[in-house]
Amino acid sequence: MRVRRVLAATDLSTGAGLAVRRAARLAAVHDARLTVLSVIPPSLAEEHSDFVAGALDDHVAAHAGIPADVVLRTGPVSDTILAEAADLPADLLVLGAHGSRGLAGSRTGPTTENITHASVCPVLVVRTPATDYETVLLAVDDTEPAHRAAQFGVALTPSAVHVLAHVSVVIGEQLLRLRGLDETDIERLREASTAEIRPRIEELAARLDPRPHAVVIGSGTPQRALPELVSHYAADLVVIGSGSSTRFERALLGSVAQSVLRYAPSDVLVVRGGTR
Repeated sequence: MRVRRVLAATDLSTGAGLAVRRAARLAAVHDARLTVLSVIPPSLAEEHSDFVAGALDDHVAAHAGIPADVVLRTGPVSDTILAEAADLPADLLVLGAHGSRGLAGSRTGPTTENITHASVCPVLVVRTPATDYETVLLAVDDTEPAHRAAQFGVALTPSAVHVLAHVSVVIGEQLLRLRGLDETDIERLREASTAEIRPRIEELAARLDPRPHAVVIGSGTPQRALPELVSHYAADLVVIGSGSSTRFERALLGSVAQSVLRYAPSDVLVVRGGTR
């Protein structure tokens, strides 16, 4: 999987400057073409477009450090960014986290979440300085699209230490408690679920090139467990990938990715199952 075109979207903020720096660093490592995009809402375009154009040039000069195509568009912010990514087409879309605009306790703003949810190409949400990634957590299920997502993450960060992680879900765990199962019975179900999935996750790990340095398989709630694993391994990037073939799986992927986006302290790369 080769990264040929990187698109960084910026609102000229400090957080977006981190995203431009990260996009430029990855573009340089992969010998990819870099485009930096800023979008002016239609209500502001007539009065502020000249000012924003000059500020955008200064912003790119300050943060990119490599040649870049600089693009200024007018339109709805999320839709315009998604359209630009599709038109290029971009192999990677890089955004700032914009945590100050999010919900209480959230590290990610609504525009970033909306774009990440709707994007066809992989989206990298940046909140850390643009040094080389050292430890990458690859969060997967046991599907072929998840393998492709993990491989994209590995290919994007070839020099990092990679930890493959799967958190098994005991479907209806709370309902089982309500029906009288005690914690010992629940734990047995978790162990059985983990034992069943382990061979498939280890087989997925064996097919990655390079192979991950560690494979972690546990049970519990992915929305809670994955941010905890990010902190435990001091990962500076977490990659979320899933096959999401059923409505339930799509909803679960969405909720897990959203939770990691909001609460993980690292950068987050979301790769959909259909990524080329």
